[in-house]
Amino acid sequence: MPTPRITYCTNVHPAPSLDSQFATLREHTAPIAAAAWAAGREFGLGGWWPATLAAELRRDAGRRERLAAELVAAGARLWTLNVFPHDDFHGDVVKTAVYRPDWADEQRLLYTRTCAEVGASLLRPGDTLSLSTLPLGYRAPGDEPADLRVMARNLARCASAFAAIEQDTGVRCVLALEPEPDCLLETVGATADFLEEWLFDEGAWTTVPEQQLRRHLGVCVDLCHLLVVGEDPLAALDGLRERGIAVPKIQVSSCLEVRDPSGLDELLAFAEPRYLHQTAAAGGARALDLPEVAARRDEFAAAGRVRCHYHVPLDWDRDGAFGSTQREVARVLQQLAAGAAPVPLLEVETYTWSVLGDTFGAEPLAARIGRELDWVAQFWKS
Repeated sequence: MPTPRITYCTNVHPAPSLDSQFATLREHTAPIAAAAWAAGREFGLGGWWPATLAAELRRDAGRRERLAAELVAAGARLWTLNVFPHDDFHGDVVKTAVYRPDWADEQRLLYTRTCAEVGASLLRPGDTLSLSTLPLGYRAPGDEPADLRVMARNLARCASAFAAIEQDTGVRCVLALEPEPDCLLETVGATADFLEEWLFDEGAWTTVPEQQLRRHLGVCVDLCHLLVVGEDPLAALDGLRERGIAVPKIQVSSCLEVRDPSGLDELLAFAEPRYLHQTAAAGGARALDLPEVAARRDEFAAAGRVRCHYHVPLDWDRDGAFGSTQREVARVLQQLAAGAAPVPLLEVETYTWSVLGDTFGAEPLAARIGRELDWVAQFWKS
């Protein structure tokens, strides 16, 4: 099989303004793209624009033209967008704020449509642009229950807007719900059930045809997320294929894994204040973040294998009590490379480099990301 499209997600870079986006393209993306092209691989970008920047790009054609020129100069056409984080993804504390606004909020719909319109303006007729989004939202204990009907109606409205974009530009946009631990949709199976019950089977808004909904809505499979909750990625992908649900991209990500209680303290040392690190044990213990795991240390020590939603470099693992889920990620990539079915876009999403520091080396960031892309590509070389 030919090497699939492999990219990385630029949500790893703190680039809230257009000038900082340009600096990122020059300093990081250009050398990453050059290395990929030199290795014989096509390269395109996995973009991320905060809401204020997306709105600026939408209303200013001149700025869109400048962005298009910078992408060309970097050797990286736009391939996909991450529209999960709405605003500052690099603040001192992000945690559950990353889930706001959710799909019951008009601001989420507006942001997603804006990104799709800008993204489509940078592509060519016949191209497809995938956009990954949050799994509806998050509810803390004590919060009001989610109104799934409102959320589904907003997704239907989004699909309708994407159909209009395709009619105007020839670019097909596909919004992919990304299941995540402790969110309203935790698993691929639950996400597929929601799409069928609330959308495809005329559950939310009968004025949007099923064919249009299926063309513009799908699922983003994040390997780290699935491995934390114990869902087999290959079985999940097979299930989506059997149900005719689009998978426009797979986020190739690895998480931390404790295989023996003696490795638990090493996991707890990764606690940091910016991102959320949902944790699940094979024996059923669950925690929203690492400080809770520390508070319930004895329970987790007795609960079997422990996995934590903490994206770590794909090329890192270690034998023994503490390491990563690299072997599980490799198993998925091996099967995809050996199969006959087309492989979705593969997006490396190790967004945690800013909080990892030099834990996994002090090379320039472009070199670290490039190593991860090479690690993914090796499965199609062998």
